Amino acid sequence: MPAEASDNELLLQVPWKIGAGQWIQIGEAVIRRDEHGDLEACDSYGCTRARIPPDRPVYAAPIPAIHRVLAATPYIYIEFEKSVYIEDGEDYWTLAPYEIEVYIGDIALARLSPVSVKFTLIGDVVDGTLARYYRSIATYTREELPDPTGTAIVRFVVKGAGVLMPGVGFPANRAKFYVDSEGLIYYPLLYAEVEDDVVTVKPVDEPPVQGVRELVEVRGMRRGIPVIFQYAQPFTMKVQVHKRSLATQ
Repeated sequence: MPAEASDNELLLQVPWKIGAGQWIQIGEAVIRRDEHGDLEACDSYGCTRARIPPDRPVYAAPIPAIHRVLAATPYIYIEFEKSVYIEDGEDYWTLAPYEIEVYIGDIALARLSPVSVKFTLIGDVVDGTLARYYRSIATYTREELPDPTGTAIVRFVVKGAGVLMPGVGFPANRAKFYVDSEGLIYYPLLYAEVEDDVVTVKPVDEPPVQGVRELVEVRGMRRGIPVIFQYAQPFTMKVQVHKRSLATQ
């Protein structure tokens, strides 16, 4: 897995600080300041432009991918390119989108998405769960993941019986982020509990691996982002379970 999230060295320090004459690009999101300090923050869905005094620092930080385009759900769902057989006590890795909030002081200037914004309905129309959608792979080790640019690394640990799992979802409205020395972003550790044909996924308030630091806001600057969804139930989904059938002679 590539070590760098971008060819821009500014990305190694999170929150990212963008001074006059500097820029960063993460996937489809570009944040740029000219020599006078003026800001342009763009993604595939539009641009925000603002006049900023050149001596005032502008910051950017990852936030859960539940704000851009349509703030309609606290859940993120990753569909695996291939279903993965999960077993009790084992852990697995995948990638999930995040968004970028650009801010100065306690004012959010823009929210950007480094990847395309899509939604999906998990379950039926009446009782289903709307979720932000992303397609990725599930791997057995972190090193097997592809270039994570524009996405955050997700580790989930399984409790319960083994099943064939087509994807994993989780509530992201209160998710913290972690960052390693290479500038790679991580969501908190997830636990996926399997009982019969129901998978329940809960994030836990702990880092997914050792050696990462919790992403803390710039002290004395921005207040916490508004909590759009004050409370979200754990993510649940049904999976198909086919018991082996043995023919007798």
